[in-house]
Amino acid sequence: MADGPQTLQLRLDSRGATRRLGRRLAACLAPGALLVLAGDRGAGKTVLVRAIGRGLGVSTDIRITSPTFDLVHELPGRIPLVHADLYRLDDPSTLVELGLSEHIGRESVVVIEWGERFRQELGPDGVTIRLDLDADGRRCRLEAEGPAGQALLGRLMEALRERPIAGRSDRPA
Repeated sequence: MADGPQTLQLRLDSRGATRRLGRRLAACLAPGALLVLAGDRGAGKTVLVRAIGRGLGVSTDIRITSPTFDLVHELPGRIPLVHADLYRLDDPSTLVELGLSEHIGRESVVVIEWGERFRQELGPDGVTIRLDLDADGRRCRLEAEGPAGQALLGRLMEALRERPIAGRSDRPA
């Protein structure tokens, strides 16, 4: 899908819209997908991950929280979810110790909060999702890298065309 979309910008006017985006995104994900989350503190990164996890079949009996201190949570689902938080890390060599490369491109979906500093080390294929707060809610920018990232973003754009998240505010810009 070389001619496919490379970026998508959305306006998310509520936490509910962020959750709906997460569920819609989960429906487009396949094992091996990599999502790197960036943006303001409090902009909804963990809300988005929680919705993705539920969409991937992680049981509601399992709490989906940011792994700020544990660094990595592995959650069972229809597609397993590996959720990492790299906020406290500075050294790229730490990624090897966390074992993230053992999951990327394999059986799990890998979602990494605060991973933008390590984008190069995480590999050339995936989608970076930036959530930022403004006076009207959240701005969301999804940027695809590599063939798998572009294919994923294309599937998401098609899903949003068929069924928007919340009316006019979430239509691709």
